Amino acid sequence: MLADDLKIKEEANAFHDNLLDIWGNAFNFSHEKGLAEWLKNSIDAYIRVGLSDKDQHIIFRFTDGNGTTLPKIECIDFVGMTHNDIQKAFKWWGDPTAAKRGLNIKTYGGHGNGGKFYMRQMFQSARFITYRDGKLNVFGFNENKKYGFAIGYENKDTDPEKALEFAGLDKSMIPEDVLRKIETGKTGFTVVSGIRPKKIVGKVLNVSSICEKLKYHPQARRPLKFSDVSVIYNNKLFAKSLRMEDLEPLKGFEEPVIFEIPEILELKNRPTEKIEMANKKYQTGSLILRTSALPFGHGGKKSELNCVDIIGEIGVIASYSMREIGPLRYYPQAQSIYGECRCPILEDPEYDCVSNDREQLTDNERTQALREWMCSRIDELGTRIAEIEQKDQEKKNVKTTDEFNQILNKWKNQFMSKLFAEILGGPGKGKATGGLGLEGSGGGKHDNSDEKGGLGSGMGEGGGEGQNKTKGPTMPQVLLSERDDPDFPGVFVSFSERHFPVEQRQQDVDRGIYWINRNKLLAKKIIEKYGVHSPQWRNYLFQRYVDIFIKEALYRLAKEEGGSLTPEMVDTRIMQVASLVYDKATVDLESFLLEDKFNEGNDDEEKNP
Repeated sequence: MLADDLKIKEEANAFHDNLLDIWGNAFNFSHEKGLAEWLKNSIDAYIRVGLSDKDQHIIFRFTDGNGTTLPKIECIDFVGMTHNDIQKAFKWWGDPTAAKRGLNIKTYGGHGNGGKFYMRQMFQSARFITYRDGKLNVFGFNENKKYGFAIGYENKDTDPEKALEFAGLDKSMIPEDVLRKIETGKTGFTVVSGIRPKKIVGKVLNVSSICEKLKYHPQARRPLKFSDVSVIYNNKLFAKSLRMEDLEPLKGFEEPVIFEIPEILELKNRPTEKIEMANKKYQTGSLILRTSALPFGHGGKKSELNCVDIIGEIGVIASYSMREIGPLRYYPQAQSIYGECRCPILEDPEYDCVSNDREQLTDNERTQALREWMCSRIDELGTRIAEIEQKDQEKKNVKTTDEFNQILNKWKNQFMSKLFAEILGGPGKGKATGGLGLEGSGGGKHDNSDEKGGLGSGMGEGGGEGQNKTKGPTMPQVLLSERDDPDFPGVFVSFSERHFPVEQRQQDVDRGIYWINRNKLLAKKIIEKYGVHSPQWRNYLFQRYVDIFIKEALYRLAKEEGGSLTPEMVDTRIMQVASLVYDKATVDLESFLLEDKFNEGNDDEEKNP
């Protein structure tokens, strides 16, 4: 019989199926998270038999479906489980000691749920073929999410050759020393198989994407760093060693910055309450921060690294992105920071700080205080980075700062509000009083008009005529970097050439503020070569506004569509917005964009006679 043809003899779960269904809803996770759970389980198997990192060989095997077989995702280790291991550990849910199997050891596994729920929730069916001490066992979940042994494969006497063949393990894929141990009965193997994975369209697996995401998943980063993990795709070697690349540190911050966690912390809103972070049983923890030469940005595979991992006795027990840790004053600089925090007291069962899925810590006073403290330390490092960046920035154009702002503000107030109204809001009738007036002026046809129903030229609120004075949607505010935050005097907002041309810090999102990054390499080159009064510079600013219009339009489209966008929808909206912006600019901004010398009053006189 082939392994793919096995039938599961259903058994009663250790917990009621309804409870498992409720728990399982939280485990409909991504495949990279599930594979991280399988990876940790395999490493724990090696830890239990006393093998060091260099001897921990693990294989991820991906197989596309075809006309007769279904696609499969598998994890293979060379330890194996006994019938007793399955009965006493695998069948049980929610056991915090399941991974230890009664041994006094440190393991990656937590409550023994993650790997099993990945099998149960994310595949049409799943099972593992395991071989140890001459016995072959097959145990798993069928299409009904019921688990049990495969019929005829419970503690079955099998010689190594037939066991390897049954599991579909080619000898060429097994290290020679490991193969000898299997053949002589000194070790075994386990093949965990998920058949017909969910959230994957068709029969072809996107192995490259899954592996790239897995490399940067917080639960996988540390295990992959030390263990020998390879990838096989359709029976061919895809990756000999799966691990993330080393990061080049930021110049001047090559060494990690280490902060010791105080024994007592206070919450900002309750400063009189003292929260213990160390005691005689649990020693003082630390926060280690490192830098990256390139900002992690707002997306891409490496954006997952822009975080602080909370390290437990072994492995990661939680992970927080920079946006999740707290409000950072120096978020642009924090985009180049990553790190890890060790705080042993978090694993004290009395305080219940570690969640079941190990995504984030449970929300309580102790974890809140730790996050507040980490946020301050990240800002402390961010301040140091900002100071060096500011010293390195060009100073020769300081005198023209007022001219930058004057040109930008005049452009925004006199020309851009009409574009915002037509593209993002529509100048039609609405419930608000007034239209888009100059800095909140009336909505008549001229600046500062008190007449309702017209289209003003500023950035005020409102959307049409009517008696209901409810405010309409506010327009985004666009500012140039290298200045103080208007709401926080003394907080200098600066971005480096490593950041995006248009940036938003965490605290800017709700305020609707966008920053044009004056330190972007092309921006600096234009200013150096042509000057800030040049059409090249004015066109650069205009293009950044186009970026913002498109971004706002896509956000609004996503909201209209319930968050689900197709590539065709995005492409159509981008083309619509770009077409409207450029057509409007041809009429309203001709001299601003095209004339060598721009007289700021010309366009105002032409459009507002």
